Amino acid sequence: MRRIVLTGATSMLGAALIEECLRHSIEVIAIARRGSKNLYRLPQSDHIQLIECDLDAMKNFEPVEKIADVFYHMGWGWTGRDADGNDLRLDPELQSLNIQYTLDAVRLAKRFGCRKFLFAGSQAEYGSSAQPLNRNTPIKPTMDYGVAKYAAGRLAESLCRKLELDFVHMRILSVYGINDGANTLISYLIRTYLDGGRPQLTGGEQLWDYLYADDAARCFRLLGESDRARGVYCIGSGVARPLREYIEIIHHATGSTVPLIFGERPYAPNQVMFLQADISDLRRDIGFEPTIDFNDGINRIIKARRQ
Repeated sequence: MRRIVLTGATSMLGAALIEECLRHSIEVIAIARRGSKNLYRLPQSDHIQLIECDLDAMKNFEPVEKIADVFYHMGWGWTGRDADGNDLRLDPELQSLNIQYTLDAVRLAKRFGCRKFLFAGSQAEYGSSAQPLNRNTPIKPTMDYGVAKYAAGRLAESLCRKLELDFVHMRILSVYGINDGANTLISYLIRTYLDGGRPQLTGGEQLWDYLYADDAARCFRLLGESDRARGVYCIGSGVARPLREYIEIIHHATGSTVPLIFGERPYAPNQVMFLQADISDLRRDIGFEPTIDFNDGINRIIKARRQ
């Protein structure tokens, strides 16, 4: 794998994958939303070619030449909230647009001359499960975002078959890192504790699987490089710990002196109480093992934010 193309280049995972590729002398064609405020996340390198192109414009983009090997589709629209606070992941019409954008990305991968297409799916495709997630776990999404991710992945797989592209569906669990979104639990906790505040917490009884972004990016690279990797993989650490333990680690790492009080905040109506990836197929097919434990990952984030 000498050159990749990826959409969603300025997302946390996109930026982490770019850094991982540069460390391994892989050139990157980075597709980012036009005028993205997160372009600063892209490292300065002669081995990165930036293309500013919105998702709905990919269908009309024509590469000058066929110059890439692997395509990562990590771009996805409408994952935040609108001006009234409504969760856009619950809007079926908006989420359905992402299905067409994914198929447009498959065709763009073919125009770039790629041999392989990797799609960034989500744990939301599964809904709630009491067992570690793998490719055989029943699909029961509870939000339109998860439905659209599942549909996009299945249709992309079908189109890849027609266009003779290898296909990998990466169902990503909870990944955290330096460029994490401001509204994730980990960002909220770190920000609140560093500011001297006391966050409102649930009971923290959920069993959760967290993977650091650099480990996730290495997994993505290995899946792209491997001729053996095909089909669905769940991307996580493979270990589930009580959320309470993660919170205690963050509380200690920030040096916060506010008391830890669990149970002040109720669980969400569709709260997932168990989330863990079965990574046995990742171990078998690409030899993947996480290397960054949660303590180390949190300290990296805190150091970056203090700087």
